[in-house]
Amino acid sequence: MHTTSENPVARVIWEGSIPIQFIWDPTETQGRILEPYFVEVPRCSYLSLITSQIRRDFAAKRLGFTSDEGEMWFDYQGIPLKWHYPIGLLFDIHALQAKSINKETMLPLPWRVTVHCQNFPGEKLIKNPTLKSCQDYFMSMIKEADYLRNGSTKKVMNMSKSDQTQLWEGLWSKSYEQFWGMNQKLVSNDGTMARSLPIRIYLPENCPIIQDLVSPLDEQGQPRTLRQILHAAVPDLFPLVDVDVGSSSPVASVLIHGIKPSLETDATWAAQTMAYPDNFLHLVVVIE
Repeated sequence: MHTTSENPVARVIWEGSIPIQFIWDPTETQGRILEPYFVEVPRCSYLSLITSQIRRDFAAKRLGFTSDEGEMWFDYQGIPLKWHYPIGLLFDIHALQAKSINKETMLPLPWRVTVHCQNFPGEKLIKNPTLKSCQDYFMSMIKEADYLRNGSTKKVMNMSKSDQTQLWEGLWSKSYEQFWGMNQKLVSNDGTMARSLPIRIYLPENCPIIQDLVSPLDEQGQPRTLRQILHAAVPDLFPLVDVDVGSSSPVASVLIHGIKPSLETDATWAAQTMAYPDNFLHLVVVIE
């Protein structure tokens, strides 16, 4: 059996990327019309990890940009983007989920994101989106996933400073081997069953995130499927289907890394193989 680090699905997910067209807020460019900045960004990365690239583009255009990285922020169609979310998750929520709600047929690529360096929306975004803040938030998510999986944060707390550095540097340097060489120690359960699965569910229309304690096994001791987990959280959207009777058209589906997996997928397998680097399985609900 493959470990997660050797699993080809996990590697394909790690290598997933999104083309982004960064455009400058015209009210902040001294009246100048600027060329957009195009870049292909890993789905598993964070906006804070590419802020320095964008700052360099500002400098190349001689905008006289003097603000520090903690004042730069981004929006999509007027909605501020949460810098502590992985970029792939942001795209699935704001572009693909919204595309389904609005019944749009065109895939919004490249993703048009607006850059700001003034009027930081502190009431909507966590302040100080620096590289250090992003690292701290990322490690807090790693600890939370560890606690949900094992009932304690012992694995994370036993990591040396160099181990934590390897984990973070593997992420920002896009090194699959470096990252998974360390993360494998956190997600492997040494042959024991996880206490619960680190899963978050994102509903449309800015509804609160759903994060319940999710046992890997159902009442019959069988591995839970994504359908069972989603049914427990939002039963009206994800009814349990009697396969002998058949079913009508689905009310909703779910996105993981931009794809719609079968709802009969083993949730434990998905949580181990399709989680983001923060070790959470992020499920974005799409209304059909």
